[in-house]
Amino acid sequence: MSSLLQLLPYFEAVARLGNFTRAANQLGVTPPAVSQNIQALENQLGVRLFHRTSRSVRLSDEGRLFYQKVSPAMSQIDVAADDVRALGAQPAGLLRITLPQLAASLLVMPHLAEFQRRYPEVQLELFTEDRFSDLVLGSFDAGIRMHAMLQKDMIAVPIDNGQRRVLVASPDYLARCGAPATPDDLLAHHCLRYRFPGSGKLEPWYFSRHGDGRALDVSGSLIFNEDRLIKDAALAGLGIAQRFQGTVVQELAQGDLVEVLPEYASEASGFFIYFPAGRHLPLKLRAFIDFMRERRERQHR
Repeated sequence: MSSLLQLLPYFEAVARLGNFTRAANQLGVTPPAVSQNIQALENQLGVRLFHRTSRSVRLSDEGRLFYQKVSPAMSQIDVAADDVRALGAQPAGLLRITLPQLAASLLVMPHLAEFQRRYPEVQLELFTEDRFSDLVLGSFDAGIRMHAMLQKDMIAVPIDNGQRRVLVASPDYLARCGAPATPDDLLAHHCLRYRFPGSGKLEPWYFSRHGDGRALDVSGSLIFNEDRLIKDAALAGLGIAQRFQGTVVQELAQGDLVEVLPEYASEASGFFIYFPAGRHLPLKLRAFIDFMRERRERQHR
């Protein structure tokens, strides 16, 4: 017969995730094993902790009270375990990060080899998805997003020094269609647009000059939801694109793309790594955050 302490992790996972399958995946067991251990815990306590249907699992009144009492205690156990491991220990274990493809290519991939050399015991999983992902439901340790996309109950740490937005087009396109002289001229051009996967909204284009900023809804017959495809379309001479400068540095240097309206380039706030406020910071995540902040400081110098 399992002890109460042995059964508590099953209860905490199901209560937090609201799903037996997700709890099983996080615990590394099968859903029937989770169900059996929850039943054993309910038998020991003599109360029903969850209301179960074929479609959902939700806490009963008794289960909600039990979770409110147990969850802080289990967090303290995790903190104590991590503190002990940190005494002379190296960061280790699976670290799951959700982030957009743009952040992965700009900020993480160029430094991935160095991170692996420094922390060989950390198994890093990068889950690239442009739509916003729930950290708890997805069992992620942290996420990387632009600051404007973050919820208020998240701790956000900057990992870059902002991003410069630039307009680019191929020499072939500019030879055929001419170069715009002002942002308003873009309304008569083929603009390559981006649609946010989560909200479904089209991204406006941003401009700044002499400290004055403005946003403009440009026109165009091509819309994408992936930055790489927008760059490919610009290289093919299909229109003008507004992208972060870091994604087109090589193409600009080689002359495959030309910057348009450079005097109207604008600055974006940049990317942040975020995690829920109040959650204990495991050593593996602390190491990743410090590593990314170190890259940011190097960039600033």
